[in-house]
Amino acid sequence: MMRTILALLAAAIALPAAAHHALEFIELESYSTARKGEWLFHLHYDYFSEDKNDPRMDHGEITPGIAYGITDRLLFDVHGHYAKFENGLVLEERQAEFEPLGPSPFFEALAFTLQYRLTEGAPIDVAVSGSYERPMQRARDLLGNEEVYEAKLILTRNFGVHGNVTVNLSSEWEGGEETQMWGIGVRESITGQPHGTAAGIEFLGDFDDFANSWSILPGIYIPLNEQTLLKTGFEIGKGADYTRANITFMHRF
Repeated sequence: MMRTILALLAAAIALPAAAHHALEFIELESYSTARKGEWLFHLHYDYFSEDKNDPRMDHGEITPGIAYGITDRLLFDVHGHYAKFENGLVLEERQAEFEPLGPSPFFEALAFTLQYRLTEGAPIDVAVSGSYERPMQRARDLLGNEEVYEAKLILTRNFGVHGNVTVNLSSEWEGGEETQMWGIGVRESITGQPHGTAAGIEFLGDFDDFANSWSILPGIYIPLNEQTLLKTGFEIGKGADYTRANITFMHRF
């Protein structure tokens, strides 16, 4: 798999860059940011199955958020997670209180991100981001969640009609534990139009335990108009034990 990923990346970098603004991926952090004074509303719905053989490990999540272009290169984003967890994801000592269906939906966390584009128009453009996620008290009590800090390096290259390859390299700290993660995404227009419908695929995982962390997320990105984008995709990983369905709505104003 890694040879295939590296081949896709090498092929994309070897092609001449296009002048079109990149469409967003689903999971990967994109290089692109809102321009100065521009707002971006985004709304995501995800349904996760952590273990195909255990429905008590399922959960669904609604994530509304808004981003603002402080400058043409600096973006601030805030979003929240409203989620429903089945009982298998609750701390073992609290599960008896919520048998058999788990707790009612609740606000799980609030997250803040700053992203800065270091370059613009380079052969490989570079951006960095830093995020902080604060779990709500109910998430701490029922799920054992702790504060999460994340630093991310974003590399990108445009190619073809409206193609793009993006690489994410990140470190995440939660409860004193560090995880180093990677992600590679490739997407291209499927209509032949610079701003038409596009399709892509994302490869995701972490460096510490590749065999049990990898996933693949194919997606389709449908512009409804110049300001509005609809995205959807289906993720599978860990030997098909893990699956996720996503639908995302984004609107610039």
